[in-house]
Amino acid sequence: MKKLLRISKMKKAVAIALSLCIVLSCAVLTANAIKNVRLTDGERKLVLQTYTTSTGKILSQANVTLDFADEVKRKESDDTIYIEVLRAFPVHIMYHNMEHVEFVTGGTVADVLKTADIHLSVDDVINVSGDTEVYDGMDIVIDEVKYITKTDEKSLKHDTIYKESSEYPQGYEEVVDKGKNGKSEITTTYKYVNGEFHSISGKVEDIVTKPESKVVLKGTASVSEVSSFDAPVSDTVSKNSGVSSAGTIKGMSYSKVLTGSATAYTASHGALTSTGVPAYVGGVAVNPNIIPYGSKLYIEADGYTYGYATAVDTGGALMSGTALVDLYMSTYDECINFGRRNVKVYILS
Repeated sequence: MKKLLRISKMKKAVAIALSLCIVLSCAVLTANAIKNVRLTDGERKLVLQTYTTSTGKILSQANVTLDFADEVKRKESDDTIYIEVLRAFPVHIMYHNMEHVEFVTGGTVADVLKTADIHLSVDDVINVSGDTEVYDGMDIVIDEVKYITKTDEKSLKHDTIYKESSEYPQGYEEVVDKGKNGKSEITTTYKYVNGEFHSISGKVEDIVTKPESKVVLKGTASVSEVSSFDAPVSDTVSKNSGVSSAGTIKGMSYSKVLTGSATAYTASHGALTSTGVPAYVGGVAVNPNIIPYGSKLYIEADGYTYGYATAVDTGGALMSGTALVDLYMSTYDECINFGRRNVKVYILS
């Protein structure tokens, strides 16, 4: 009986000891499970204690909601968990006139372009440098700029030089050099932005061939300075020509009008007239005793206007009186077509 009582007391002592050990162990475990948390969410800062180590549960306990592009950074020390919430913000990218929006929490322009899978080419021009830190609402503009060069030819018109000569009468003109147009190349650089014409960025003109001047010989000698053809007046002149009084024609004054018969002639290039000047259109043959050499004339025939002329030549028909005037023309066919016609010769004042 005494032995049983002693065993019972020993069991109670062991039970009490075990209970104390469990209580002490729980207290130790509980103390070790509590964590201090320092949470930063923009300007919001929280300090709290928690038994969980899950970041998601800690954010839920702090009533922090994340958007799709937000980021969370976490680090720990022995008894403290540090959590920082990085809120995403929009960065606007205008790439070749196409708009993109990237939500980021920070970084540089180069980082954002990499995230957007945009790769710059040698023709791209960006409004900010790649190492610039991005910020909320930032605008990044990337334009494709190309320069296209085109070369065009341009004709350079020649000028005309008049060379005066006292060897020829006034009114005489002869082209001694036809001249030649030149040529230049115009190189134009056009600027295109995003495939559309923007402006002309440069224009350069280079002369390839210089123009050569047209040279015209112009007579300056007066009537008295031109040698005359001395021949007697034919009695037949009065039969083939008439004289009328002075007036005006084509706005120019004339002293008299002779009427009679007209013929036409031509000559080889360089052929000389009776006054020593080369034959030319506008230089006509006359009887110098009726129409002195160097006289300024205006000539009209039946159905034909020869126009302004100068008396520079003569011939047998003129001296014999069978014709009043012989008109110089460029070709034989023109002479045949003209034939013989009645004519009015206005002696200009």
